[in-house]
Parts: sequence; structure tokens; C-alpha cells
Amino acid sequence: MIRITGANALAPGGLSGLRDDLLAARPRGEGPHLRADTPDRPKGVAGGAWRRMSRLSRMVAAAACPLLEGRDDLDDLAVVWASASGEVVPTARFLTRLFREGPELASPLAFQNSVYNAPAGHLSITVGLRGLSETLAAGGATGLFALLRGAQLIEQGRARAALVIAGEDLNETLERAWTLNPPPAGTLLGECVAAVLLERGGEGPTVEVVQGVQPLEGAPVLARATRLPLERAPEPIPDAIAPERSIGLSASMGLAAVVALTEGGGSIVDQDEGMVLTARIHAA
Repeated sequence: MIRITGANALAPGGLSGLRDDLLAARPRGEGPHLRADTPDRPKGVAGGAWRRMSRLSRMVAAAACPLLEGRDDLDDLAVVWASASGEVVPTARFLTRLFREGPELASPLAFQNSVYNAPAGHLSITVGLRGLSETLAAGGATGLFALLRGAQLIEQGRARAALVIAGEDLNETLERAWTLNPPPAGTLLGECVAAVLLERGGEGPTVEVVQGVQPLEGAPVLARATRLPLERAPEPIPDAIAPERSIGLSASMGLAAVVALTEGGGSIVDQDEGMVLTARIHAA
């Protein structure tokens, strides 16, 4: 059995009360954009390293670092970083200057942060993670696909534990993209970064990720009901609660829902263009 031995999230409204607000579909702020609080520099992260990070990388470090405090197995800890959009802000900054001023004036620092796995790289260098590292994107199912991959690495014996992180940040470029294929009127757009620590032993709720719609009976079910840009509408799930009504719509919010359900249990369904995953969390 795979257990969630640690969980944290940077989401609109913070971590406190996240489960209750999600299950009540209670908005955690006023739209149309719901932003997470700007994180403080975590313990153990040097000021110089923090200054070199993008906002998204800072959110990743702030979500993940508290889960690693006191651990002595960082050499064997796998990292799975997932994001549907990645480092949009540094990429846009780098490309804008490249095309306007020429390659000789393009910023090396902006290029460094534009690499898709930059948040995982910053985190690994900063805290000394030396285990396997994977970066992935899976559209609207990004959060749960990352969770599935982390569990697979443990089950295949490739890692003793896995730190799974998924997130997106709101930014001007992404907001412009929404205007090309806008979601239904009244949709709240959000941002979040969530992190969970998976292990075969220890204490905490058990988790399994299965193909298709297979929620736990008698437990709450969360499932995105609103399409993302350039995506067809997800298949409706009977009696499911849409997390975007509370924390705003983002591709990686499925993992934030997992964090919320570590207390009390429940199920989350993620979909992307025919791929359907269900995470079932059994309360400890």
C-alpha cells in the first residue's frame, strides 16, 4: 500500500479550511482570478537561491520544503514535478527579448528558468535531492497523472519514497491565452501548487490511482466540470463537486484536491481528452 505521509498546498485562501471549502464549493476569494499568497522563503533556502527562482519555482519550494524537514534519505527520494503550462513567465520574457533585441541580448537567467523542469531543478539543488527526477505534463489530468507516476516509481522499486509536486501560476501570458478560447461565463481562474510525499510504509492515508471513474462509495467525490482552453468539456460525473468553484480552474488542481482529502478521505476524478483517472484516498 502506498501512503501519503506528508501533504501541503499553496492555494487561494491558504491550506486552512481547504477541505471544507472544496466540499461546500465555497469560493476562496473574489474572481475572476483567484491567486495564492506569495510565499515566504522557506527554512533552509538561501537568499541567493531564492532570488534566482521564478515565482512558480518559489511556490514549489514553499510547498515542498516543509515535507522534507528532518529527512535523512534525500539521496533516495524521487521527485515528480508536473505542470500543464510550465514556466510561462520566464519563457515569455526570454522569447520577447530574443525577438525584439536579438540573440546576443537574450537573458541567460531567463533561459535557465524557462526550462520545463526548472522548478524541480531549483528545489533539488537547494535542498540536496539526488534521486531520480521526472517532469511531466498531462493537460487537465496533470495532477493525478503525477500522483500515479510517483506511486509507480515506488511500486517498481525505483524509489523508496516519492515527492510529487504539481502546479500552475496565473500570469499575463496565460490569461491572454484564455481569451482565445474562453471558459464558460462566470468561471473563476485559479493557481495552486500542491505537494505530497508518498511512501510504502509510515503513517497516513493510503492512496491508489485507477483508470476510469471509480470513486469510493459513501465518500465525497471531486471532479472538474469546466473545460480548460483548447480542450473539450469533461464528461460529467454524477454527484461530484467541482473544485474550481472553490479554488479556481487550473490544470493541476487535482493534486490540491488530494491534499484536501488526506483528512477524511474521498475521491478525485481528473480527465483529459479521453484519459480518465481516479485517485481514491482512504483515511488513516
